Amino acid sequence: MKRGLHSLATIASTAPWIGVFGTLLGINNSFQGLGTSYAVAFGAVTKRLSESLAPTALGLIVALAALYFYKYLLAELEAFDQKMESASLQLVNDLGRLKVR
Repeated sequence: MKRGLHSLATIASTAPWIGVFGTLLGINNSFQGLGTSYAVAFGAVTKRLSESLAPTALGLIVALAALYFYKYLLAELEAFDQKMESASLQLVNDLGRLKVR
């Protein structure tokens, strides 16, 4: 049952870095066409820089969602494991009482 939890943990740890890589590529591409006037170049660069931050935001959203579901599912599995252990101990106790009689 824990098979997919490691994938969620991996996604949670790598998604922000992939977003940062996308942002770095966006920043690198922001400074093209600076041979025009100051106002036009400033407008173009600021627009491209603001758009280059979107991959980081998306990476953080994906990472937070994956981390939330990882923690939730891990807690559910631990609770299920405790219930199964309690049920098995109860079964052993009940069978022990029947054998004595």
